Amino acid sequence: MNGTHPETIRALRGPNRWAACSVLEVALDNPAIAAAAVDLQVACGAKVSFHAAGAGRIAVEFEDEELARRCLDAALHPPADLAALRDYAGDVLLGPNTRAIFDAARLRGIPVRRLDQGSLLQLGHGVHQRRMCGAETDRTSSIGENLGWEKPLAKQLLRAVGVPTPEGRLVRDAEDACRAAAELGCSVVVKPEAANHGRSVFIGLTDPAEIAAAYESARMEGEGTNVLVERCVPGAEHRVLVVNHRVAAATRGDELYVTDDGIRTLAQFVDELNQDPRRGDDAEAPLSPVGFDQVTLAVLARQGYRRDSIPPAGVRVLIQRNGNLAVDVTDQVHTENAALVVLAARTIGIDVAGVDLVVEDIGRPIREQGGAILEVNAMPGIMMHLRPGVGTPRPVHEIIVESVFPPGANGRIPIVAVRAGNDSTAIAHEAARRLSASGLTVGLTAADGTFVDGRITRTGDGATSQAAADLLLHPMIQAAVFETS
Repeated sequence: MNGTHPETIRALRGPNRWAACSVLEVALDNPAIAAAAVDLQVACGAKVSFHAAGAGRIAVEFEDEELARRCLDAALHPPADLAALRDYAGDVLLGPNTRAIFDAARLRGIPVRRLDQGSLLQLGHGVHQRRMCGAETDRTSSIGENLGWEKPLAKQLLRAVGVPTPEGRLVRDAEDACRAAAELGCSVVVKPEAANHGRSVFIGLTDPAEIAAAYESARMEGEGTNVLVERCVPGAEHRVLVVNHRVAAATRGDELYVTDDGIRTLAQFVDELNQDPRRGDDAEAPLSPVGFDQVTLAVLARQGYRRDSIPPAGVRVLIQRNGNLAVDVTDQVHTENAALVVLAARTIGIDVAGVDLVVEDIGRPIREQGGAILEVNAMPGIMMHLRPGVGTPRPVHEIIVESVFPPGANGRIPIVAVRAGNDSTAIAHEAARRLSASGLTVGLTAADGTFVDGRITRTGDGATSQAAADLLLHPMIQAAVFETS
């Protein structure tokens, strides 16, 4: 070994002689390399910090093993291609919503395991296990989730139980959009049936030409081809998070204005807005960057401006009407409004729901103000509540986990480990028999196979870490015995 290239790299997954976290152990006497490998992972968004050296070896904490290996290789052979590493990390690391759930479970002592390269998590073991995908729990039915996407039908159901929603309908083309607006006889909202982050949502339109142009933009930029035309509800947009029939948090979105100085263009003001550290493309940022998309350009055009316009000094110019959900208003939600959003979530059938509504003042009943509930969404984003731009952060990740595992529950089952050696297979079987005698359904992995309730389920050597991990996925076992190497 020349002190630069490692002879061996071994992944220690789970608590080990170095730390309680998973690490790469490398036969290398260079602590600076360990520090650099951790720093590169952090630069890619991994939540790691531990590194150590001793006895001719180094240890490097990892969240994703392959990312850690790539960062280690980059530390050994600088300069690092940070852009390529970040691109890879974006594909394999947990997203911010899922990471928050993952961390909340670990803080409670609940075993948590990632089941794929996406957002699917298992919390707990055996008979106590639950599964989550982001903020969505395994209680959410596919029917409820689909209703969340079927906006017209969802609104029909909500109106049937007395929840106020804006009138409107799906339209076939630009001409039909103008007809729908004429039928409503008021200013309208034109938006994709399926979209997020306020993309291609045109608000307060009355002119047929604007409505036709908005239709084309919404049709092209939405996540489907269906476009909605609805009555424009006066007020500010709000997002209320409902968890297990209770309001967990609420945020308000304010319109975004700039006051010109008569010198700079609107584009220069927008560049300044985007310097706000709260704005970013990262999903953890509470505010998105401001761009000159079709909606923003239309908002400016209605005021007689373009992106390169220089309005007179002191003139207040509207830049965005929606998409700025960053002000925490949880403590201001009126009790009647709380009951209404809970009813909306229960009607659609979603246990963790993001309820979008428009109202002038969330502290007064919606019906008194002519407000309305717009949507009920499954798998809602939670970063706006964990890191609001203004106001108090709300521990909604902990509330969501608590809805799955009530206080005092940790999802664990009794586990016995038998170290491989003389008669270890027989000892493991005897331990399983004694646990079974107490009335438990027992899973066993041993050198002669994997067993559940005394019946073999997999042949071959089961005295491996993978066999043990697989057994903990079994939904019926109440205790486990592992023969380990």
